[in-house]
Amino acid sequence: MTPDHGSRAETRSSAIRDDVKRLAYIDCLRGYAVLLVITAHLTYTYPTLPYPVHRLATLGWYGVQLFFLASAITLMMSWSTEVIRHGRADALAFFLRRFFRIAPAYYAAALFYYVITPPAAGVDLRQLAAWLGFLNDWHPALTVEALGAWLVVPGGWSISAEFSFYLVFPFVATLVTSQRRAFLLFAAVCLGTAVVNTVGQDIMLKRYEPEAISNFMFFWPPNQAPVFALGILLFFVLKTLESQRIGSTRQYLTAGTLVLVVVGLMIFASTAFLGLPKTLTFNIFRPPALMQASFGFALIIIAFAFARLELLVNRWIAFVGKISFSAYLTHFSVIELVAEPLARFAGRDARDYAAIGAFALGWLAVVAATIIFSTLTYHLIEAPGISLGRRVIAVCQGMRRAQRSTSD
Repeated sequence: MTPDHGSRAETRSSAIRDDVKRLAYIDCLRGYAVLLVITAHLTYTYPTLPYPVHRLATLGWYGVQLFFLASAITLMMSWSTEVIRHGRADALAFFLRRFFRIAPAYYAAALFYYVITPPAAGVDLRQLAAWLGFLNDWHPALTVEALGAWLVVPGGWSISAEFSFYLVFPFVATLVTSQRRAFLLFAAVCLGTAVVNTVGQDIMLKRYEPEAISNFMFFWPPNQAPVFALGILLFFVLKTLESQRIGSTRQYLTAGTLVLVVVGLMIFASTAFLGLPKTLTFNIFRPPALMQASFGFALIIIAFAFARLELLVNRWIAFVGKISFSAYLTHFSVIELVAEPLARFAGRDARDYAAIGAFALGWLAVVAATIIFSTLTYHLIEAPGISLGRRVIAVCQGMRRAQRSTSD
């Protein structure tokens, strides 16, 4: 091997190690996100929890925003890597990859929940089409959380928001190529969200009840858009911090990992007690709760990117992150099957420390059962779906190459 070849091989090996490290902390973020969501949903099984514990535990609801931030960062990593390697990114491959990453497990979950909890009023074809088309959070009449309609897939609102982000991502990623542009994007999205929420709220309140619209407007994609924009900005911030030009700053962040995590957690926890609004509008001049939580998560993400503490970033939580989408889809049924019977025998009527202990026991049982169940569904459904997507992409790319060869 020549020295030049050796240098190139060493560079590739270093790049692979860096990619593995980046993916590891992203998987850990997803792992913590799904554990937060499980915690929030399990909390309602234990109604006698002391109020401060209940408030903090239900903050796990914002684990979805941590998912969104991790998703935006990951997609920007993938897109920019493809541009560097090939000079451009393949938008068709992007859409196919995301569809086959999500749809097989999502559709399987829809069938599973239909079998175990069929809709009491029968199948609503409009509702079903909206959910299977990932459009269920674009109108109050289709949003289960707002009007109590048929729940096709529990937690499906977040998947609808995610797919809405996918639809515009190639356009955004092509235009936003610097940290300055990412900051401008974040500012513009926040302004646009405030306009759309304010105008939309006034229009919809003429036809629907205030509580229904309040719930709907939290879930719908425009209200979640600033979180995705913040994730894109974080990608460029992390890219800047990784630069050799600011090595001292990077070393400081590495040394201060625990401090960043603690401050981020404090910002996140404060969301429970500040009475922040659900939506970003011009009517209330305070950040909505989901953005307050996201700002706290942003500091934690920066800490994780430079973490040297295996207590925070390790292969165990990374494994949970790897199966996190399956865990997100399945944990609703696991709570029904495991936590409900467990709470009936121990903990539903407990008070104070006994209630906290019962909740902790239920949490361990639900998390363990969810990991087992979702590991199976990941290998049986999710992973084969991802592999199928790769094959479809390869076929499409092969057909395009053949067409170019024919035209030449």
